[in-house]
Amino acid sequence: MREKMISILFVLVFGVTGCAGTHFGVADRAMILPSDVAQTEDAIAQSEKSAGAKYCPDKIANARALAKEAMNVYWSCQTTKAMGMLADARKMAQEAESCQPPPPAPIAPAPAPVAPDPPAPVVNQPIKFRSVTFDFDRSKLKTASMAELDEVAKSMQENPDVILEIQGYTDSKGSDAYNKKLGTRRADSVSIYLKSKGVTSDRLKTVSFGEGKPVATNDTEEGRSLNRRVELVNIK
Repeated sequence: MREKMISILFVLVFGVTGCAGTHFGVADRAMILPSDVAQTEDAIAQSEKSAGAKYCPDKIANARALAKEAMNVYWSCQTTKAMGMLADARKMAQEAESCQPPPPAPIAPAPAPVAPDPPAPVVNQPIKFRSVTFDFDRSKLKTASMAELDEVAKSMQENPDVILEIQGYTDSKGSDAYNKKLGTRRADSVSIYLKSKGVTSDRLKTVSFGEGKPVATNDTEEGRSLNRRVELVNIK
């Protein structure tokens, strides 16, 4: 009878307090800790010393927290679950060892250069010099015309790409053939003067329109005096 009572008491104590062969369901009261505990501590300690520690500190902290939680589970006699949690903690610590620095941020490509707007087309407009006029049936330059042409020569020296067309005109007096030749002589007079001021001949083109393209009426002397002229046109 006494032996039966001892057996019943042992069963009751075992059922209330613990896990046979390991611990009594009380923290830090294990008879022998599983080797998994030491292995997990070593794995976490090693990961903290590894080169990857500074790149994955959160992973190591999570591994240590999981290991601590696993021990609480172990002390509650859920040994199998606790061992699984310790294994996960070791795996997490090992992963932290191989952490690498984040890749450098991609360098944004340089913006494509914006093509400049094409230059506006140059519209060649006649450069009219009202003072470059001539006396009736004459091709000799007047003094006032020379002053105008001095400015033209200076401008061409400052703009070496300019090419001028020198257009000679007359009033309607005389035949068409005669006026054509007179227009040529007037254009040549301007060309010769500009060359004397340093403008090269390859930048000067001469043409005669005779009495064509009048700018005023040929019915009055005032109108005819305006038609006896030379116009300079920028052709480049």
